Amino acid sequence: MRRVQLEAVSGSTKAKASTKQHLMNPLKNILLCVLVVLTTFGSLAADEKKSADKDSVENNPAGQVLDTSGKQVKKLEVSNSFGGYRNTLIFYTFKDQQAVLRVLIDNKSKKFPVSALVYEFAADVTEDGLKKWLNNQHSDGLFPDVPNPVAKHELPAGSCKTLSHKLIDHTKQRLGEFDNYSVSIQVSGSAKKNKFRVKEFTTKATVHLKTN
Repeated sequence: MRRVQLEAVSGSTKAKASTKQHLMNPLKNILLCVLVVLTTFGSLAADEKKSADKDSVENNPAGQVLDTSGKQVKKLEVSNSFGGYRNTLIFYTFKDQQAVLRVLIDNKSKKFPVSALVYEFAADVTEDGLKKWLNNQHSDGLFPDVPNPVAKHELPAGSCKTLSHKLIDHTKQRLGEFDNYSVSIQVSGSAKKNKFRVKEFTTKATVHLKTN
């Protein structure tokens, strides 16, 4: 009799386990479906990101970031000419990318507004050609037959900022008197549809503000 009871209890336990297993199967299936959906969405998101990254690279090709801290980059600051003091120009020459970044700091007021342009040259332009073009942008001694830029890209106004200014001294010239300032600026960004992007940088330059 006891054996029969044990067998009955055992059978009942197996039946409950079977029922539990039967109930668990749909739950597992649901969890598997959810996992598959999440994996699919994750894969799609990754593909979209890769596609966006690819578009970003195509619109701004590798090697087209203009980094003014690069070892091969040459900087030239100009704040006077044959006629005396002028607005301040800072040129950064990127010979390997056939490009020149020109930063202008206006000297008409203590606001010292900043603007920037990227000049793009043909791929076959030499370093010497860039030097001659650069000379003609600020010097009175002009070179003939210099290369011309194939494109000019203006950076948005918000990309150029005057951070601070400090009075250095006061000087007199035949064309007037000037307060000389050390001006700190920040530049970054790229123009619309511009294949060049200027990596953010800060620098200081001397600016001459006429006082009379």
